[in-house]
Amino acid sequence: MLVPKSPEILTNIHGFLLTNTVFTAFIVSLIIIIAVIILSPKIKEVPSKTQVLFEIFFDFVKNFMSEQTEGDFRRVGLFFPWVMTFFILILLNNLFELIPLLGIVAIQIKNNSGTYVPLFRAANSDLNSTIALTLISVIVTQYLAFKELGFKQHMKRYFDFSKPVNIIYGLFEIISEFTKLISLSFRLYGNIYAGDVIILLFLKLAGPYFAPLPFLAFEFLVCVIQAGIFAMLTLSFMAILTGKEEINE
Repeated sequence: MLVPKSPEILTNIHGFLLTNTVFTAFIVSLIIIIAVIILSPKIKEVPSKTQVLFEIFFDFVKNFMSEQTEGDFRRVGLFFPWVMTFFILILLNNLFELIPLLGIVAIQIKNNSGTYVPLFRAANSDLNSTIALTLISVIVTQYLAFKELGFKQHMKRYFDFSKPVNIIYGLFEIISEFTKLISLSFRLYGNIYAGDVIILLFLKLAGPYFAPLPFLAFEFLVCVIQAGIFAMLTLSFMAILTGKEEINE
C-alpha cells in the first residue's frame, strides 16, 4: 500500500504513541502560535498593505457570515473566531501533503521497532484527527446554542412531546447530530488521504520534479476547498442551532 490508512508510529513516550500525523499537527500548531506572536504587535491603526489584504479578506468572511445569520453581527462575532480557526488550522494541515519530499518521501526516521517511517504526514489524512475536529465543531455548536437560547429552549429542538410530529422531528434532529460526525470527518479524511496516495503514486512513476506539478496544483485547490467546506458547514450548523425563531411550531 502506497500510504497506510493508519498513521505511522514515530516513538513511544512512556506509553504515549507519537504518530507522524500528531507530530505534524503539533508543528503546524506551533507555526500558527509563533505567527500570531510575531504578527500581533505589527497590527497598526493605519494598516500596511499586507494588513489591508487581511482586513479585506476578514471583512469578506464577516459579510458572508452575516448573510447566514440574517444580519446578526453579534452572532457573527461569536462564530468568527471558531470558523476562522477551523479554516486556518485545517488548511495549513492539509497543505503539508503538498510538500511530498518533506512529508511522505524523503525525511524518514527509524522508530522503536526499527522500521523507517515518514517523519511528517498530513494530519487530516488520519481519521482520528478529522473525528477530533468534528467533535470540537459539534460540541462548540451545541455550547453556543445553549448560550444563545437557554437550556430549555434549545432542548425543545430535540425533545418536544407536545405533538406527535414534533417527537418525530426531534428524533431526526438527534440523528442529524450523529450524522454530522460521519459526514464532516469522513469527507475531510477521504479527500486528504486520497491526495496523499495520488501525489506519492505520481512521484514514484514520474519522479519528484515537473511531472507531478499539475496534480499538486489540483490538490492545492482540494486542500483549500475542503478547509472551506468544513468551516462553512460549521458556520451553517452554528447559525441554524442558535436561531431565535421558534424551534417547533
